[in-house]
Amino acid sequence: MKVALPHDYWNPHVELMSKSGLRQLQLRRLKRAIDYAWRRSPYYRKLMTDCGITPDDISTLEDFFERFPVTRREDLDRDLLEHPPYGTRLAVPLDGVLRYHTTSGTTGKPPVRALDTDRDWVWGAGCWASSLYNFGVRPDDNVMIAFGYGSFVGFWGAHYGFEKIGCRVHPTGGMDTRSRIRMILDLQITTLCCTPSYALRILHVARDENVDLGRQSRLDKVVVAGEPGAFIPSTRAAIEDGFNAHLADFMGTTETAGMLAFTCAKLPDGAHINEDKFLTEVVDPHTLRPLKYGEKGMMVITPLVKQAMPLFRYATNDIVVLQENAACPCRRVFDLLKGGILGRYDDLVKVRGIQLTPRMVEEIVREFPDVEEFFTTIKEIDGLDSLVIQFELRGDAGAQRASEVTAGIRRQFKTRIGLTPVVEAVPANSLPRFELKARRFVDQRPRSH
Repeated sequence: MKVALPHDYWNPHVELMSKSGLRQLQLRRLKRAIDYAWRRSPYYRKLMTDCGITPDDISTLEDFFERFPVTRREDLDRDLLEHPPYGTRLAVPLDGVLRYHTTSGTTGKPPVRALDTDRDWVWGAGCWASSLYNFGVRPDDNVMIAFGYGSFVGFWGAHYGFEKIGCRVHPTGGMDTRSRIRMILDLQITTLCCTPSYALRILHVARDENVDLGRQSRLDKVVVAGEPGAFIPSTRAAIEDGFNAHLADFMGTTETAGMLAFTCAKLPDGAHINEDKFLTEVVDPHTLRPLKYGEKGMMVITPLVKQAMPLFRYATNDIVVLQENAACPCRRVFDLLKGGILGRYDDLVKVRGIQLTPRMVEEIVREFPDVEEFFTTIKEIDGLDSLVIQFELRGDAGAQRASEVTAGIRRQFKTRIGLTPVVEAVPANSLPRFELKARRFVDQRPRSH
């Protein structure tokens, strides 16, 4: 039941301040964070000492960008291995820690262990609450979170963010998809929160049950995170049309446990950065040279309010394009990530000289609405690197349609990417399904690639 989204500001004092006022706020919070880490975090005390800097050397944001070293995932992994179980970033005694969570390990690396204090958790919930409210969530919303609660931080922050706004929240950790569909209808859920992959899964199962959620439910908002699907036009259209609802993407990292950026009700193809809470840079992934608006590069983030485990200039490996706030008519001072997260440098692969990301595959495959699920493999076939795309069709599609989709996917790849993949239709329910982050892209070639 799609209706116009309400437009307002969670914190108008901050969201409508001047650019110079925002930079002053960021600098004040940054200097406090650096001083705190110098005094309390052995990891950052040693890092700053090794680099020959102290908190007094950081007087401007430019000082920070030029002099403070980048922290990479490999640095965190090494620190955890050398100082188990939590490393030396921890800036509070263990008895002051409230929660433990981990990364999902999507890229095949061991998970990063992260700890939060009560203040961190309240801050993280506040990041989610402001982001959700600025998309259009309101206290009278009735929310279902389709997420298996565990150590992966996932939608934990969303749960508390919805509650902070005043919504009624229904967690569904142990439910199967059919039970969740029944709940959407019986409890008149207005907002669904899950991954893009699982939103599509709900629609597929509902169709099999002869349920039209776009017509029969009261859903008007779908909140997704964990994958870039909401900014892929074909995926976005499938979800919005299927639920007859507005779709919003929310982007964060486990290492910060905060919501970095959110879809604005006024600009569906951009994501405002919560710049009062995060200092964000876009840099060349190889030289770390700062890039300008409109240039594609790696996102580097610094959470400005972090107590248990401070983090500075964290190289996310996310591929982004920074866009000026003026591109959005909402008047917020916050800049945007154009098109959200465009991919990850970790996932960037080369096949016969052509660079690919999982998002590029999904952009094409999801344009075929009869595709129920798909999986991508890169392997050597007869000595040549090959991209293999397997897909399942909807149950009511026949062999002729399978042949048409196979040819269509192959043709679109050749035209738009310059690579002809191997495309195969496979039996129904033979490919994996996902509730959390989908892993539909596997490189099986020898490590030399």
